[in-house]
Amino acid sequence: MLDYALLTAYVAAIVLFLGTPGPVTVLVASASARDGFWAGLKTVIGTNTASLLLIALSFAILQGVFSVSETALNWLTLAGSLYLLHFALDLLRHPPQIGQAPENAAAKPSRQHFRQGFLVAISNPKDILFFIAFFPTFLGIFPPSRTISMLLLALIWVLLDYAILGTYSLLISRLKHSRAIRVIHTLSGILLALVALYALYATATALLDG
Repeated sequence: MLDYALLTAYVAAIVLFLGTPGPVTVLVASASARDGFWAGLKTVIGTNTASLLLIALSFAILQGVFSVSETALNWLTLAGSLYLLHFALDLLRHPPQIGQAPENAAAKPSRQHFRQGFLVAISNPKDILFFIAFFPTFLGIFPPSRTISMLLLALIWVLLDYAILGTYSLLISRLKHSRAIRVIHTLSGILLALVALYALYATATALLDG
């Protein structure tokens, strides 16, 4: 039987996690403002694929397939932070070409949006820590079977991930004002850089103290 109290807490945690501005949300907003809804959706597919890999990693650790030390996790987070900083600076260096209509986004390689979404999500310190450290808290959602609990958690994540980020993409892609698009793009780069710098500082401090 489902633990509805834990299920409610899990749904609330996901809504807060995805609704709070972070690297993934910012990237989806930037892609949608610059290249339209389908570009944003392709980005969401990339971020969701990365999330599923992190979920699988979390489950593998819980099943004892392998273990990850705190030091290894810190190094992983540090590498992810460096990639985020590189990506943020790249965004700031390349402002959107407002003269190109969003409809032209269909001509852009879909792999680019998928790849960017995947790489940002898989290297996002917030996602890494959520899935490996926090996600296992909800494995009691279906007490009779841990496997069914894992599948339920993953399914709920996928549904809410597409619903929330897809809504972000749809709303922002409807922006037509060039100034608003530029502002979103610039803020996206700044926010990503700030998240990366904070994560770099926090993980570097943890590694030095260790």
